[in-house]
Amino acid sequence: MIWLEGVSYLRAGSPALGDVTLGVSCGELLVVQGPTGSGKSSLLAVAAGVLAPDSGAVWIADHNIAGLQASSLPYVRRNVGYLPPEPLLIPDETVLENIMLALAVRGQPIDSAEADARETLAMVADSAWENRPARSLSTGQQRLVALARALVGPPPLVVVDEPASGMGGDDRDGIVRALVWARERGCAVLCATSDPSFAQMLVDAGGRQVHLEGGRIAGAPAIGLVPAPVDFPEMDMGTLTGFASPFGPPPATPTPLASLGLAIPPAMVRGEQSSPAPHATSERGPEDADSAEAIRSFDRRSSGEESS
Repeated sequence: MIWLEGVSYLRAGSPALGDVTLGVSCGELLVVQGPTGSGKSSLLAVAAGVLAPDSGAVWIADHNIAGLQASSLPYVRRNVGYLPPEPLLIPDETVLENIMLALAVRGQPIDSAEADARETLAMVADSAWENRPARSLSTGQQRLVALARALVGPPPLVVVDEPASGMGGDDRDGIVRALVWARERGCAVLCATSDPSFAQMLVDAGGRQVHLEGGRIAGAPAIGLVPAPVDFPEMDMGTLTGFASPFGPPPATPTPLASLGLAIPPAMVRGEQSSPAPHATSERGPEDADSAEAIRSFDRRSSGEESS
């Protein structure tokens, strides 16, 4: 499903990742464990298509997304469930609406999206939170909701950064069960943690572990894991026509929120300008200009003001 080959990334002129090669197949859970500052967040952001590597290739569905035009990336990112270091929920939307947003960008009908969001919320966190605005939750609660948003569906690729950060024993057990649930449904799951005990919990649950030290995979051979061959249909890499087809039919009208993955800064959601992250692809696709209207339209359909 995903194969990183010789990936390097510079942060403020210093190497954050150096010649990293690894892969995760469908139905596999890979745990990247390493200390704070070892490059885990940079690695996962590159894998999710949020950061562009300075060199190397990122293969998803047999295509190198590192070489795609910015206007094509939304078709990739809407098929990735991404939990970034910060939850980045939309503060004035309810918990359920935040989770449903991940399905809205994939074009799922409102009714089934609501049912799937409720099921995932109950599995990961607490279904009693569904009508609470995100801003009313504690930091730990917001993190669980953001994890539910990354897992709902589930998408074919799940990339989660420190999902158990600051969590107690019961929550950690629930997070392990949720990641195993995604793996058992055929997702490729890539998880990063600085906590050796949490990493061991995932390994005990059937995960595979690699160690990242100083931006490099510790003890990695010159050639890393060999990705399993996957038979994907031919795609037009200029416009990515039909790119979503290996993962299901694309929405009739692509939702611009997909271009930001599932980590959607409120300023962007509200249609305001925001500076791109360093090395992130800053060129905006043509559909991004309508992001504010897209979320408003989704809100209207959810509340019954507009027919779906």
